[in-house]
Amino acid sequence: MVAMATAYNRYKEHDVMMANPMELIVMLYNGCIKQLKLAKIAIDDKDVDKANGSLQKAQDIVMELMMSLDMSYEVSKELMNLYEFMAHEIGQVNVTKNPASIGPLVEMLTSLRDAWVQVQKQTRMPAAQLSEN
Repeated sequence: MVAMATAYNRYKEHDVMMANPMELIVMLYNGCIKQLKLAKIAIDDKDVDKANGSLQKAQDIVMELMMSLDMSYEVSKELMNLYEFMAHEIGQVNVTKNPASIGPLVEMLTSLRDAWVQVQKQTRMPAAQLSEN
């Protein structure tokens, strides 16, 4: 069992090391969504320690997203405001253990993730296809 876990961790590490910046952003969104969903389950199960751990991981991921922003773009300033709001809300969930606040955060993160996936797909299209769309 330990050998399988080690192999899986190596595989995931390889994924991260080989990913381009857009893929890394999508991975961060996926990780944050996963941690928030795990936190909701833990809160529902009254497992405070698991909930705290998952919420802290989600908050760390949002902080990483904030640090990755290039503030020379206007959209980055808007994303920063959104990430600050999310970090605050995740902190509030951790204090109150109110699982109802997790759903809207997951929806926001999912929408943002899906937008990045679309951008990623469009940047991989040949120039001729881009002009057709």
